[in-house]
Amino acid sequence: MKKISLLFIIAFAISTTYGQSWVFKGALPDPQPINSISVVDENIIWACGDATLCYRTTNGGSNWIAAYTGLPGGALYGISAIDASTCWVGTGTGAIYKTTNGGTSWTQQIAIANSFINGIKMFNANFGVFIGDPTASTGQVYQMRRTTNGGLNWINSPTAPPATNEFGVINAWDWLDTSTFWMGSANTLASGTTAKVFRTTTGFFGTWSSALLTGTAGSSGLYYQAIAFINATSGMAGSNSSNIRKTTDGGATWSTVTNPSGLTTFATINMHGVKGGNNTIRMMVSTGTSAYALYKTTNLGTTWTTETIPSQGSTNGFQHMQLLSATFGYAGGGAGTFFMYGTPTGVKPPANQNYPSDYSLEQNYPNPFNPTTTIKYTLPKASFVTLKIYDAIGTEVKTLANELQHAGSYSQNVDMSSLSTGIYFYTIKTEGFTDTKKMILIK
Repeated sequence: MKKISLLFIIAFAISTTYGQSWVFKGALPDPQPINSISVVDENIIWACGDATLCYRTTNGGSNWIAAYTGLPGGALYGISAIDASTCWVGTGTGAIYKTTNGGTSWTQQIAIANSFINGIKMFNANFGVFIGDPTASTGQVYQMRRTTNGGLNWINSPTAPPATNEFGVINAWDWLDTSTFWMGSANTLASGTTAKVFRTTTGFFGTWSSALLTGTAGSSGLYYQAIAFINATSGMAGSNSSNIRKTTDGGATWSTVTNPSGLTTFATINMHGVKGGNNTIRMMVSTGTSAYALYKTTNLGTTWTTETIPSQGSTNGFQHMQLLSATFGYAGGGAGTFFMYGTPTGVKPPANQNYPSDYSLEQNYPNPFNPTTTIKYTLPKASFVTLKIYDAIGTEVKTLANELQHAGSYSQNVDMSSLSTGIYFYTIKTEGFTDTKKMILIK
């Protein structure tokens, strides 16, 4: 027992930093896949998904409020909010709904038979756009609609491109501003080896053009189902059948990108490009059943880095990512899982206080103890904190904290009455700091 304990202490002592950038914030009350998220700011996020899943949070995902009363049954797809009260959501039956009371009730604004809402973006309370499937895969135009009055009227673009054996894909679009948009598409022919990416630089009612991207035909066709741009000229697209492409001329032409090392057979699930940041594009891929990986590049795929994600992300994937900056954002995944990247800069403690200058973890007191003791620690800035207790062989026995906390001094009262006499260890982990101390329970 003493030898095992000593090894455990050494193992923890070797690691004094903790650098995981993506953290698992928890799961929504309904364990349904999250199809889309809308990040208003660091605190306000809306999420929608299968089985009428629709929730909102006003504290960065620590708690979720049901917001689906009045919505139709079935899956929800694109979602866009401007604050904690006002939000628009799309359905798989071509309808748009709006709420102005935080989801207590919803009003249907438009319904397009035989269509499908792939994405919606409201730039303010009045102006917004959505993309929807053509009402038939051939001979009908895409639904590229615009509103200037908060959705009271949704008018389709007179220049919306026609479809030829194709349709849109959920979240397969990106925008730079109210004029510049890109949209991926799916070639529905099983033998298809090309699919279109559409673009406009003159707004939804302006001129749309398309480029043909080559790729490997999947069993159901070739889908360019993920697209991301970092500026007006540079972007990437990923397919359902192991293809990655890039453009440096705004989407007029596309070239092949070498896949990340070791990645051969995969489907691109989602891409996200940080605008005005550090040229980072992230790509979530599926490599098999319940097997996902996240890659990032800062040079349009010349080199790739595998990004560490929590185990919940590896098994459920990030279905939709939205980053507010190069250093902070959120993602929604399968089974209602929700993730955060970085530390919210807007999380601030109350004013007029003196805050610790450094991280620290104090020795519990009393020690030895029976059966209660107190653990104290300090945070010099807002941090996502995990504080856990392990037994002598490294098995987790209690979680004391797993949340975002303000800067300050903390005191945790610990009750170990349900555990046996023995040696235990408690570990704190934040960004850039890890520490472990020994505690002894004697009954």
